[in-house]
Amino acid sequence: MEKINPDALYFTFRLEEGTFAIPVTDVKEVLNYEPCTKVPKSLSYMSGVMNIRGSIITIIDFRLLFGFRPSKNLEKTRIIVTDLQTETKENISFGIIADDVEGVVQLKNVPSNVNTYGTLSERKEFIKAVGSNGDNFVLVLDIKHIYDSIEKEIEEKKN
Repeated sequence: MEKINPDALYFTFRLEEGTFAIPVTDVKEVLNYEPCTKVPKSLSYMSGVMNIRGSIITIIDFRLLFGFRPSKNLEKTRIIVTDLQTETKENISFGIIADDVEGVVQLKNVPSNVNTYGTLSERKEFIKAVGSNGDNFVLVLDIKHIYDSIEKEIEEKKN
């Protein structure tokens, strides 16, 4: 796990009872939920695709990706559109379905004597760091690793 950069800004959002974050520089925009077009035979956590101002964006349900129960009421969720630069300098955008968005914060490092590994989900390899915002733990996601893992899973499914 990495240490939190105390000068960095993080965009926080909720999935079930947990608070998650990504660097604010990875967030392009936040939208109210709108139904998306399902893609046949896609991975279970791939909700589909949406047309956002002329760009086709893949929508990923992070609740399902992290092994949480599906949301009962998607109309109350948000879509966080991310913008990620790959090694080839190509920009990739995709949407994250989150239960709610909280805002932009600076996080503090968790004291070294706090064991947070029991709180991590089955996809703990997607967690880059654990920080705190007041009394709450915040799991900072590695969006690049998540994207690469999904791409790998799609390739494996093709074969």
